[in-house]
Amino acid sequence: MKRILVANLAGGVGKTSIVHSLATAITEYGKRALAIDADPAATLTFLCGVENPRFSARELFDGEQKLENVAVKSGDRFSLIPGASRLLYTEFGGLKELKESLSEFDVVLIDSPSGPNSLIAPLVELVDEVIIPVDGSIHSVRGALNLLDFIRKSSNKPQVRALENRSIAWDQELRANFLADFKVVDVPISNDPMLNAAQLSTRSVLSESPHSQIASDFRELAYLLLEEIGLL
Repeated sequence: MKRILVANLAGGVGKTSIVHSLATAITEYGKRALAIDADPAATLTFLCGVENPRFSARELFDGEQKLENVAVKSGDRFSLIPGASRLLYTEFGGLKELKESLSEFDVVLIDSPSGPNSLIAPLVELVDEVIIPVDGSIHSVRGALNLLDFIRKSSNKPQVRALENRSIAWDQELRANFLADFKVVDVPISNDPMLNAAQLSTRSVLSESPHSQIASDFRELAYLLLEEIGLL
């Protein structure tokens, strides 16, 4: 089992789409995927067709509710822990028990909020790996570097890798400098208009456009992650 935080302190770099699509791809391979929406904006929750959940990630993180009471099944068949604005008031008192209950899943993916905030540091403590999406902009690189400062202060010391989300063409000097600081996942994500089209539905791009290039990219990335943890 692996717990992965998808994070970048910059907004608009594709964190939510990556969690949604990866969870779907992992489920397609017959594995048990859990997506946790740890963003108070709850965009992942909305994209999965869930609004105003009775319980959210806040109650789970604080130990007020058990995982089976909070999780819902998405239209793409992965399990979802919904987000809600009340996540802003999370105290993270139930993380020890939560780590034990997460073991029933093969992969846990956590979507995170943008910007420096009180949620990032506890989420880093919860995971085995942090995947940082970067889209080629100086904005995303700056957010990645600032996040790295958070991670370096963590007692947990998770693995850290960047994921190229190729929505913007890289400046080659910027890319070279970035690669000096980050290990990068071997599978980049293509820029594909099918992703935006899929967001109008409550299903991922893998379900809406199963033969698109970006769907293929996410399946390849899911295969890589599952292979790394010995599940393929």
